[in-house]
Amino acid sequence: MNSPEKIVYLMRGLPATGKSHTAKKLAGENGVICETDEYFHTEVGDDRKRFDYDRSLMPKARDWNFERFERSVTSGVTPIVVDRGNSLSIETQRYARYAVDHGYQVEIKEPASDWWQEIRVLLKYKSLTGPVLDQWAQELARYSSSIHRVTPEMIRRRMEKWIHGLTVADVLNYRPKPENRA
Repeated sequence: MNSPEKIVYLMRGLPATGKSHTAKKLAGENGVICETDEYFHTEVGDDRKRFDYDRSLMPKARDWNFERFERSVTSGVTPIVVDRGNSLSIETQRYARYAVDHGYQVEIKEPASDWWQEIRVLLKYKSLTGPVLDQWAQELARYSSSIHRVTPEMIRRRMEKWIHGLTVADVLNYRPKPENRA
């Protein structure tokens, strides 16, 4: 199906909730998926099936992914799926702003998995659902253990920072809070 609109999807969700699966469906046969984690499969180590994560390389991985994104936008590829956590951040804003400035429509998408649908409701009421979210953090860490090895503590921190109902306008208008320097 040919669409006259150029579109960028920002995948948003926690680790092991089905972001990559949904990204593949959104990209279809003609789209491109820009995933920072891919750097650790293709640019680090010699086994493309192995996730050779090195925290010290994250800045380089982020730059690598954004450069791929820029090339896809410049080439007019559509759809482009940015498969990251895409929280409210300067980095997410950078993707959204670049896309908009180059005539792309931007949409935020979340995984379609049943477990994500349950978790996202729990996140909406996270001040009341802490113990259940703790259990989900353990489960998601177990799901991701064979590939990404994200700890339950890291997932729980992401849950605490989760903003329910985040919009593209929120991302485009984001201004980080000034740091308090004593």
